[in-house]
Order: sequence, then structure tokens, then C-alpha cells
Amino acid sequence: MLKATRVTIYALCLLGATIPSRAQPEANLQVRTIDRVVHINPPGPNDSRYAYVPFDVPQNAARIKVSYRYDRATDTNTIDIGLFDSRFSGSDTDPRGFRGWSGGRRSEFFVSREEATPGYLRGELPAGKWRVILGLYRVGPAGVDISLKIEIETRTGSPKSASVSSGASEGATGASAPALVENQALRPAPVDRKSAGPGRRWWRGDLHMHTVHSDGNWTIAGLISSARSSGLDFIAIVDHNTASHHEEINRLSKGSRQLLVMRGEEITTYGGHTNAWGLPSGTWIDFRTHPGDSSRISEIAHNAHRAGALISINHPFALCGGCGWSYDATARDFDAIEVWNGSWDFTDEPAVKMWDQILQSGRRITAIASTDSHRPDTPLGKPSTHVAAKTLTQPAVLAAIRDGHVYLTDGTPGLAVRFAAALTTGRPGMRWMIGDEIRLKGPGKIRFFITVENAPAGSRVSLISKGEVIRTFPIGTGGQPQEVEVECGEASYFRLEVRDRKNTMIGMTNAIYVRLHRR
Repeated sequence: MLKATRVTIYALCLLGATIPSRAQPEANLQVRTIDRVVHINPPGPNDSRYAYVPFDVPQNAARIKVSYRYDRATDTNTIDIGLFDSRFSGSDTDPRGFRGWSGGRRSEFFVSREEATPGYLRGELPAGKWRVILGLYRVGPAGVDISLKIEIETRTGSPKSASVSSGASEGATGASAPALVENQALRPAPVDRKSAGPGRRWWRGDLHMHTVHSDGNWTIAGLISSARSSGLDFIAIVDHNTASHHEEINRLSKGSRQLLVMRGEEITTYGGHTNAWGLPSGTWIDFRTHPGDSSRISEIAHNAHRAGALISINHPFALCGGCGWSYDATARDFDAIEVWNGSWDFTDEPAVKMWDQILQSGRRITAIASTDSHRPDTPLGKPSTHVAAKTLTQPAVLAAIRDGHVYLTDGTPGLAVRFAAALTTGRPGMRWMIGDEIRLKGPGKIRFFITVENAPAGSRVSLISKGEVIRTFPIGTGGQPQEVEVECGEASYFRLEVRDRKNTMIGMTNAIYVRLHRR
């Protein structure tokens, strides 16, 4: 069990004031202000990375506003913030009462019945003990003093209006709740959409992006518009540690036949990040764990699966604090791994190596690519994940990812990678695609068919198995298919990498697997 984080509360001041009602003459507003200074010591190796500051919310609360400040000089301290309501018990293992998270993005936020700051959930304000959650991302050796100001508006009189405070904070979310939209409609395939085999087509998407609901500058409407103009077929919006963006996704994608927009969450811990794709509307996956706690991260993965979502390891070797993967290197319980995050760089090479080592262990996990876009200067779809699915629906796209029917590109228009296999004897005409398994009764020869279209001049393609390059050759002109025969005497897997003349990755496939069933 993790030790409790040491928190010292230096001061508490409770003030009361009556504010004349502006919207409801019969209502009487009062504002209670709580000022606290909390001292946080650096957490030890086994201490919780979260601290909770309780405060009491009375009956008839209409609006709660929280602001905080601390010494940010020289980046010695970085403290995240969020909120739980009175249903929460104060334990790291209790997910009840979650009302939102803004990390270190905002210095203040509010919640009310009808609206809330992006990242937070509007709704009833139950009386009782609420808690501000502080995330100890970085704490200097001397500790840090955090000044909290909590303003609670209460109303007496007519209950007609949920909040009669002066103007809502900029960017507040709320309004009427839309109907749940699963975006199941089948979009007619464009004429240039390449076939991926009987009944399947290749769909192109981006699985990792952020909005104003966490640390992004994108609006959801802006993301949807940009994705459409970029020619993407699907996207997943995965704001950090919150579900507040789900409601807006539902409303803005309702009835859309042009783009599949999947709800998700980037489960952001201080020991690595994961994406959950395909969450039911309003479903929040608890992110609280300790770096290196593989048991807890497995529980988080199970929670995502119970909700019907897939879960992926994100940028396992990214250099940002807390981004690198500290949990189980075999990725048990995970469906995918983001081996390509944004423009290809040196942090992606070890991610591919990690993926290869997982495959060599006998586990199968799907490699994906994403932009991790936070703002328009990081265009969507560069890189892209291409999936082979029968329809452009959430179940079909998620199933294709889970089954490994996926290849990746840098987003170059028209760049496509085709990879198929056949046996040189028996089963004439039978072909296996990316993600499929070939079952052999004994050693045999496999013929691979490789086609790369619209690659830059000088690019080369490599056939890789068990972390070793089997063959490398220039890409055929005009997208002409090339064939390679390989003698296979044991269980294995084969995949492709496409690199330009500077050895930068521009495309790669997931594996075709081979299993031997000896008599």
C-alpha cells in the first residue's frame, strides 16, 4: 500500500458576503470564500503522487470556483489540479465523485449545474466534503507552498435557476445534453479507396489529439473540420484524464457521415501515458497510480476493456517528464503500442525495438502511429494509421486495430504499403494479409508480395523478422509489386519497414504471423 503524501495546512479563513441577485430577483446569493495555504513535501519513492485538500460544500450550492498558485520559478515545482465531489472518500483507489482535471494547464476553474470549465463536469453539487486533488508532478527538495482559493456560491429562495452568478468563465461547457451518438453510419467508400481484401477497405485515421478540455488549443469543432479537410476517415479525441469532451463530441458529430469521431481518454500517469479508444459517453478511466506499479496499470487496462474500449501504450520513450513508460515492458493487457508519435525522430526507434521484443516474446500487440496534435501547427494525419475494415464504424475500426490489420505512413498523400503472403505449395490462391496468421503443419516456403506506392525517390523497403532484416531492396517503380520467398521452419512473424534515403521511417506494417503445428 502506498504511503500517504505529507500535507500541512497552514491556514483556513472562511468569509461570507451577500451578493444581490442579478438574474432571479427572488433568489439571494451568498459567496463563501475559503483561503488555504498547503505545504507539500517531496513524495518519497513509495508515497502517493496525489494529495487531497478537503472543503465543505453546503446545501443549495450553485457554483464552485477554485484557483491556486505556487512558486513556479525555474520549473522546480509543477503541481497539477483536479476536483472530486462529496461522493469521494479521499482514497487513491476510490473513483467516485470525479468532477474533472486540468493538470497544470489552468490556474482556476469552476463547476455548476449547467456548465463547467473545459476539463470539468457540470451537474448537481451535492452537499458534503469535497476535495481538491493535487497532482505532484514535480516538487523541489524544500517542498512547495500552494495557495488555494475556493469560492462557493449558495442560493436561497427560488430554485428555478441553477446558477445566477455573473458571466460564465470563458470556454465553459454545458447546454442541453445531446443524445448519445455511436456514429454507426456507413460512409460510401470513395472511388480511390483501395481494397484490403474481400469485403474490406483501407481507412486512414489519427488516434491521438487534444483539445481545450485538457492541454490543447484545438476546439473539437476545429479538430473535426481539420480532419475532414485532411482527408481522414476517423479520429480519436483523447483529452488527458477527463471525459468532459465526450458530450461535445456527441453533439458535434451527431448524424455525421463524413468522419468517424471516437471518444477516448489519455490516461496520464507520472510513469507513462496510455490511450483508451472507444469509451462510452461520459466514461472516465481513473488514472491514479504510482510510477512502476505494473499491477495497477494492468487494472487500469482492465477497466478500459470492461468499458468496451481498446488501450494503447503511448510514446514509451518520449523525453517529457512522466511520459516514458515505467510499467511492464511486455505490455500485458494492452492492445496496441504507439511506436510513431508525431514526426519521426530518435525516440521512435526504441519504441519500434520495444514492440519487436514484445512480438519476439510471443505476444501480439498492434503498432500504431499518431500525431499527438495539441494545436493547428501540428497537422492531423502526419503520421497516419491505416486500418482494414469492412465499414467505417467504431466497432469495425477497433476490431481491425485489435486484430493487427494496420499499416502506418508519414501521411504523404497517396503513400500506401501493401503486404500479403501465400504458400508456394498447397492452398492455391489463398492469401494472408497484414495481421493474419499462417498455420503450417511443418516447415514450408512462404512467398511475400510487397507493393509500395508513391514513395519518394531513393526509398527502400525491408522485410523484418524477429528484429532482424531479412531482405532490403529499392522500391519498385510505378508501384509494381515485388515478391520475396522465405523458408520458414519455426514460429515467426514478418513485417515491413519503408525508409527514405535519409533512413527516416515513412511507412511500416504490422506483422503477418506464422505458427507451426507439428504432427
